Amino acid sequence: MKLLSVAATVVAFIKSASALATYSPGPTYSVGIPPATAAAGAGNIYLQLSAPDTYQWVGLGIGSRMAGATIFVMYSDGKGNVTVSGRDGGQGHVEPSLDAKWDVRLLEGSGVVDGVMRGNVLCTNCPLLSTTSTSSQWIAAWAEGKAIDSTEGDYSINQHNDNSYRQFTYDLTQARIESDSNPFISTAATSSSGSASASQPTSVGAAENQNLGSTIHAYDIAHGTIMGLVMVVVFPLGALSMVVWGKAWVHGFVQLAGLGLLVVGFGLGVRLADLKDYLFTTPAKTHTIFGLIIFILFLLQPLIGLYHHHTYKRELKRGVPGYVHIWYGRVIIVLGIVNGGLGLKLAGNSRTGMIVYGVLAGVVGGLYVEVWAWRGRGRGRKEEGKGVRKKGEGKSDRAS
Repeated sequence: MKLLSVAATVVAFIKSASALATYSPGPTYSVGIPPATAAAGAGNIYLQLSAPDTYQWVGLGIGSRMAGATIFVMYSDGKGNVTVSGRDGGQGHVEPSLDAKWDVRLLEGSGVVDGVMRGNVLCTNCPLLSTTSTSSQWIAAWAEGKAIDSTEGDYSINQHNDNSYRQFTYDLTQARIESDSNPFISTAATSSSGSASASQPTSVGAAENQNLGSTIHAYDIAHGTIMGLVMVVVFPLGALSMVVWGKAWVHGFVQLAGLGLLVVGFGLGVRLADLKDYLFTTPAKTHTIFGLIIFILFLLQPLIGLYHHHTYKRELKRGVPGYVHIWYGRVIIVLGIVNGGLGLKLAGNSRTGMIVYGVLAGVVGGLYVEVWAWRGRGRGRKEEGKGVRKKGEGKSDRAS
């Protein structure tokens, strides 16, 4: 009995000493830290990326976000194996570029077998801030689709969508492996051809920061819906309210409500850009900078409107401030609608979504033009009526 107890203790010790930290949001990502690396704070680390072969590529990154991260990208090489490359995350949310300074080596047990794409990787100089951190920051991303089948490490990959991106942490104290050797194979169990069989890693030591994909998607929908509603519906109809009813308070109420929604939508957009590393960076630079400028221009419009209202009450006619207020408003609404289109393109919106947005903007724009034309025709008839009455008065005077 004592012998069995000792044996059980030894087995338990070996298991605890050879654990792998693993994260599985769809693909599976594992990391192992050898004793020498844990003691020195730098050195070899072992990584495994695996996913069904229906995935086009799979990526794992060291860092809290894409900007500045060290990223490992895996895809099939078309010869029964995989290609794994070390890449630089750059400014974030742009395609990671190949970085030759990372010593990345593909290990035994890698390949595409039984519908699973697997890369066992040794990185000899990966930039871990701490090899003993209980909350080491990492990111993961992937894309499904047709196999890449390339041996080129700098092959251009398709961008992942928002639901295929995660931020998470590893507890590296639970990623200790027994020795500085490939922990992803069992050397005791090999096939007749001599190839190693992959072992099943222990799923421990990882925690997702949040479901970032669904959070980004929610912000995306909220920002796009509010800003689209404000630019295409609220502001144009608020402008028309003055033409149709001639009530300054109705016009002011609608436009101030629109301004409030604009502030909310802008705040959501800033947060969204922060989550996606889009603040004034490629590829979002045009939309974000243009959006900031337009937002500031809209904040100035109520001040111009108040000055116009003040001069109108004093002079009882529309002066220069009135025309500035009208045309300034028209221009910034058009700019806002254009920037909305840029935002839809940036978000990867469907062609149908773009068409619906364009049609709605066109319908509201046509309505705006028609209402002003109707007002112009009404004024013309009114002036014509005045002219007829004046002629009649002249004839009556001569007859008398």
